[in-house]
Amino acid sequence: VPAAWMAALALLAAWTTAMVKPGGGLGGMFQNMVKLGSTASSAAVVQDRAPSWDTLTALLHDQSSADERSFRQQLHDGTLPHASALAKMRLFGKSEADASRITLYRDTAAWCPYCEKVWLLLEEKQVPYMVEKVNMNCYGDKPAWFWAMQPSGGIPVAKVDGKVIRESNDIMMAIEQAYPERPMLPREDSAKAVAVRPLLTLERQLFSSWFRWLTSGMNDGAQRHNFLALMDEVDAALAAQGGPFFLGEDISLVDCMFAPFLERMAASLPYYKGLLVRTNSRWPHVQCWFSAMEARPSFRYIRSDYYTHAHDLPPQVGRCYSTAEAEAYAAAIDGRDGSWRLPLTEKDALEPLDCLGYDEGSARREAAERILGNKEVYAHTHAPTTTCPHARMPTCSACVCARAAS
Repeated sequence: VPAAWMAALALLAAWTTAMVKPGGGLGGMFQNMVKLGSTASSAAVVQDRAPSWDTLTALLHDQSSADERSFRQQLHDGTLPHASALAKMRLFGKSEADASRITLYRDTAAWCPYCEKVWLLLEEKQVPYMVEKVNMNCYGDKPAWFWAMQPSGGIPVAKVDGKVIRESNDIMMAIEQAYPERPMLPREDSAKAVAVRPLLTLERQLFSSWFRWLTSGMNDGAQRHNFLALMDEVDAALAAQGGPFFLGEDISLVDCMFAPFLERMAASLPYYKGLLVRTNSRWPHVQCWFSAMEARPSFRYIRSDYYTHAHDLPPQVGRCYSTAEAEAYAAAIDGRDGSWRLPLTEKDALEPLDCLGYDEGSARREAAERILGNKEVYAHTHAPTTTCPHARMPTCSACVCARAAS
């Protein structure tokens, strides 16, 4: 649930003019969401004047553009002009028979970084594909047919021309070889090809450093120093190729490898360790890389927000350890410091939103469309949770998102 989308929930709540009692339509769900950025007393009297779901659906239809009204049909037909976590099929101007050559089995809530890098590659190469969604172990069970296909239970898995491939890097190479029309790796005899292997090695070194630091409460100074040194190497590597991407002016498979993890580092390190990544002036070429990636209709619509990643990582990797200097950033990401109050600042020094390309009206309408499309889910998950182990807010967006993303 992107940060701008969460803010748009508050706009949508204001649009309804009032809240209703649980079970009567919008209910306490919107009340809880508005509370995230409000200091209003919980004892305030709430009058029942909200419209019904049907009335809201009609109101949204009247206010939406033709393109916005066609979202669900384009989603069904596989013809959206950009990536979407809701998509079950992507055609890129080809046929369903073309798309049936590849089926990507990815996680329901779009949390998995290994699924994301395969997903990014497919979108960038514009290879037609189908999607089957399966739960991650941390939020649900996998069906028996998936265990039969993947005995380890790991995701992603892909079927490429009938062959089952069970590791993300192997899937990416199989796609690159099967669809050479839009190459995402340089020719083997080119100068840029020499840089590929060292860059992929650096990506794994950076990942390991981040993961150890994030999940450890010991040796913070040494682990911070090691991560900073590796990020310096990443910034220098981007500079050496001229940027904005890792192999120069064109996006490549290397960018798809780095993207899911740099995205999660940018979200988690301010929250848990007090270190800015996305907007840190120490790494200007990393900043340019993020801007270039966010301008693409693949990464821009696949990437998640800081709040979601800060709360979806602990269920996946275990406890993430916080430092004292992270508290102010954590409060801002959670909205506990009032940072979720509208209007949001698009050029936020913590999490820039200007890349999203939304005006206030389109953000509000998209939020309304997604809520109306999942109203049964939200009606059962709006109450404050006391059992979710990774929620600091009245409603845990990580759990709600996991249920609603399918």
